[in-house]
Amino acid sequence: MNKLTSPIRIPLYYVRGGTSTGVVLLQKNLPEKKELKEEILRHIFGVPLTEKNVDNNKQLHGLGRETTTSNKAFIIDIDYESKKVISNFAQLESNSNSVSWSVNCGNMTSSIPLVIIDLLEHELLMPDGKLEIYNVNTNKNILCTMKNILPRYQLCCIPGIMGYFPEVNVSFKDPECSKTKSLFPTGNVTDEIYGITVTCIDLAVPMIIISAESLGLTGYEKINEIESNKSLQELILEIRMNMGVKMGITKENGEVMNELDLKKSITQPKIAIISRPRYGGDINIRYLTPKSVHSSIAVSGGCCLAAACCLSGTVASKIYHPHKINDNSGAIIRIEHLSGISDFSIIHNGEHIEYASVKRNAQILMKGDFFIYNPSNELADFMSHYSINS
Repeated sequence: MNKLTSPIRIPLYYVRGGTSTGVVLLQKNLPEKKELKEEILRHIFGVPLTEKNVDNNKQLHGLGRETTTSNKAFIIDIDYESKKVISNFAQLESNSNSVSWSVNCGNMTSSIPLVIIDLLEHELLMPDGKLEIYNVNTNKNILCTMKNILPRYQLCCIPGIMGYFPEVNVSFKDPECSKTKSLFPTGNVTDEIYGITVTCIDLAVPMIIISAESLGLTGYEKINEIESNKSLQELILEIRMNMGVKMGITKENGEVMNELDLKKSITQPKIAIISRPRYGGDINIRYLTPKSVHSSIAVSGGCCLAAACCLSGTVASKIYHPHKINDNSGAIIRIEHLSGISDFSIIHNGEHIEYASVKRNAQILMKGDFFIYNPSNELADFMSHYSINS
């Protein structure tokens, strides 16, 4: 049945932050109702609008690129009194209509300063190149710093990205307990499950750290070798569900996730499969997000692993050379991954992590209006009264 309708327009920035791509939207241009926001995001990324899954969805009718790292969105608002940006992160996946608001994304966060610089508010929010961001997904503060903003940017390169782009330093302040009640939410530095020793830690993101050797891996496997290993994927899922329950990870509404919630989750807990470094770094990782393997490393996951390296007794600290651990100082942890080596800075006092930081680069790919041709009646009615569509 043919539908007759005029398209509605949604203003957005199409961006890359670190090794992720997605969109940044301004809250003032969107409806308040969460369900309508999620409908807009599904249209933008070209994912299913209904509960029915679509296998091998190519997202040809949207901006998504089939991978988790390219189905990301930030909705931002400005708190003029505190001179902060309020960020709300949404993660989508190509084959379903799921929209997760559970975690933050450090890579995509690095794109937010570039968006702010493009707005009139940049003189208020970052006159010295520093941007304060409050993330509502984790209730945490983040500081993004740029050495130069106008008229020229300070450029840098990072593993996984070809070329030089504006440099943004992303720093998480007091990053512990993003979605649980403790840095080590099971109450232990290590736990045993199916004869495997794991560290469950919540810093910037809830994560389960596992030695590759204990999984029968080298730790240097390529993406397809991990994703196509059915028995490994089943084991990791069991570990995620069992240890996730013990971690007490919370949903968007504050309720604790049960095994079914964890099985369905497209965001948490993350999995770090670690091994000894090969190329001059301090530790090597294969990072699961959690259903697919990251082509490099997430900012939040890298900060989490780097912090675990600095805390005695963790699975990670057994690989990270003990003599490097200083109980009252900072540390630079060089993490090897599929795209190269990334340096993460940790400021700690031996027990508490004060800051976790990393250098990223970012770019605005383009800005403009996204045209939605088949909105729901409710969305069409709302947008018909919105000035940008008049």
